[in-house]
Amino acid sequence: MSSASFSLLTLNSWKCDGHYTQRMGLLARGVIDLAPDVVALQEAFVAENGSADSAKRLAAATGLRAVQALSRPKLRSLLGREVASFSGQALLTALPVERVDNVVLPSSEADGGRMAQVVQLRVGEHPVTVANVHLSHVRGDAGDALRQRQLQALLERLNQVGPASLTLVCGDFNDPLDAPALRDFTGAPWHLQDSFELAGQSRDPTSLDASGNGQVLDHVLVVPSLSRATVRVEAAATVLRVDRPDARGITPSDHSGLQVTCRLG
Repeated sequence: MSSASFSLLTLNSWKCDGHYTQRMGLLARGVIDLAPDVVALQEAFVAENGSADSAKRLAAATGLRAVQALSRPKLRSLLGREVASFSGQALLTALPVERVDNVVLPSSEADGGRMAQVVQLRVGEHPVTVANVHLSHVRGDAGDALRQRQLQALLERLNQVGPASLTLVCGDFNDPLDAPALRDFTGAPWHLQDSFELAGQSRDPTSLDASGNGQVLDHVLVVPSLSRATVRVEAAATVLRVDRPDARGITPSDHSGLQVTCRLG
């Protein structure tokens, strides 16, 4: 099988919060400039009345196609008006999409319904599986346990799907990799690998807490047991940065994005 290059950008797109219209313009220009093969969005906002759809708007601006996993229904304020809406996952790409599997994850009343989006793509001759996830925001021991159950459930579903040339889990994990909820997954049996570590790149914060302190909450992880090809992470970068607003003081989101480029051999 011939080698192929694959680039993925993941970003928590912050629902309809902040300067929504201006942010979507910044995000569209950023995607065009970065030119990833796949964009994985979390908190992709969709108004039920059709007045706003972040993924469809970005798809129209960038020439990509969007597939969505609608979840977390709620009334949210869009430009000063309350609208029924969703805040789920979306994946944008021009690559062939062979299968989409929306995976309902364990949740709680405090958490709201969580769903992972598992998309199987074709990159040249290579099948690639991308799991797009947003784990629980709940803090404390209950949140740690819930995030652990959510990631375990997703990995078990990926194991049922079976191996591809490359299997990635990406998105907003609401925790650093060494946190109690996640650290066991970097060992047996899953051995999840941080793409930044594989690329020899240090991690920068992807989010700021209420005090302005940096947090590393977003990740792109390789699942080696479900990746049959020789995978080399050629580049990993923090992009669309939350700490670098434009002249108006606006950033594309309240999270920075991550862009990872892999070579499949």
